[in-house]
Amino acid sequence: MSKHLEREIENLKKLILGLSATVEDAVFKAVRALMERNAALAAEVLRNDMQIDHAEVRIEEECLKVLALHQPVAGDLRYIVAVIKINNDLERVGDLAANIAERAEFLAGRERIEIPVDFPRMAEKTKEQFRKALDALMNRDAASRTRCSPPTTRSTP
Repeated sequence: MSKHLEREIENLKKLILGLSATVEDAVFKAVRALMERNAALAAEVLRNDMQIDHAEVRIEEECLKVLALHQPVAGDLRYIVAVIKINNDLERVGDLAANIAERAEFLAGRERIEIPVDFPRMAEKTKEQFRKALDALMNRDAASRTRCSPPTTRSTP
């Protein structure tokens, strides 16, 4: 692999890690805004949604540039294709965080009701699996993604 391609792939890693951190933060803040009925925190998530959208476009452009200029093969090609797909998924997760934030804004001024679902625990488990999946991508270790603990089901009375 050429030094130029190596640098480009390292740059892609940095970009996708940056986007994943931004998306993870958005999800965390959106869930927190929902649980705390915090309209200001929800508004912050909504304001930052455009940043996620722009990052997604930039990463996709960078991937296409690397494909066009370096014509990678084998593992490098698979990695770049994976980044393209994950990039799209991260943007979608960001959109879902914005949806949660919109609901949090709506509910902020409403009367509280008891929720039978443990949102904080669900959010923490999701965050854990999210990190494991990204670690697998960064380490190019497909086997590590299978080490995510399966979701536990909770029976309702």
